[in-house]
Amino acid sequence: MSELQPLPSYALSAADLQKTVQELLQRPIKERPYSAQIMRQTPTAFIFLIDQSGSMDEQTIYRGQSLSKAAAVAQIINQTLLELVLRCQKGDEIRHYYDIALIGYGGYSDDKANLLWSGDMAGKTFLSPAELAAATIRVEEIATERTIRGRTFSVTEKRPVWLNPVHRHRTPMKSAICLAESLIQQWLAAQNGKDVYPPTVINITDGVATDATPDELLASCDRLKSLHTMDGHVLLMNIHVSDEQGKTILFPSKAAELGTDQYARLLYDMSSEMPAPYHTDIASLFGLDQRTTYVGMCSNADMNVLVKFMNIGTPTQHNQRFAANLQANGI
Repeated sequence: MSELQPLPSYALSAADLQKTVQELLQRPIKERPYSAQIMRQTPTAFIFLIDQSGSMDEQTIYRGQSLSKAAAVAQIINQTLLELVLRCQKGDEIRHYYDIALIGYGGYSDDKANLLWSGDMAGKTFLSPAELAAATIRVEEIATERTIRGRTFSVTEKRPVWLNPVHRHRTPMKSAICLAESLIQQWLAAQNGKDVYPPTVINITDGVATDATPDELLASCDRLKSLHTMDGHVLLMNIHVSDEQGKTILFPSKAAELGTDQYARLLYDMSSEMPAPYHTDIASLFGLDQRTTYVGMCSNADMNVLVKFMNIGTPTQHNQRFAANLQANGI
């Protein structure tokens, strides 16, 4: 705990924090979980875990370009962060619907995960959308094409950058999971038992953890997933990005779908079962059959699948339920 630099509202001693969290976890989850309104008074939280190990230097194709996996993932994360900011913007005001944290593992240390905000926000844990908007590293101009009424135009878009591509060292994934657990404990204490939509953790990786056995990694994931608000348990989603030929496994409903692929089975066991309100979006976006169960993992995914996966994991434009929440509350 001592190495974190939390926002002032999270300032509790380690002993007081543990006591507060344990008291909060004694409160039962309500009968209809994952139904809390995401509002300024009751924001939710997102934590992105980014594999920055040396193997992320391998090449992949994204938007027609050959890039390192680290560069492609950085572009996708930056676009996701921008969408979160835009979703919170109303006129000149950027409203506090989310708390957002970014954790990298491998890039700056062989055995330890790191918080990734830079500049004035370096060392911070969660940022509000307004803080996020002010925390960009730079703004890039990117040439792209748009098609309007059948005509294609070349345009230059300005895109803010929060995350630079990094690819060094090994893969201390357990350290990232444990750091996310610490951040969520702080966040839960700051919410003080309010009926808030539970945090979502999205882990993006291209390989196997080097700082833990599978059993140790599963134990850390189980501790993370055991944390909850009144509205439900923390959601942990895992995606394995790859440019290799092979079957892509998306949101399976049972372990038998994974065959003998031991790494896919590990991702399955690490991940949360997705709540019912997500099911329609998952089936529609990925062209899957309607099921009663979807587990929040993907194995052997390309970058286009990662973009869709991020859309499911964060309530942005595709999420009609989130939009309805805002409209119902006059936001």
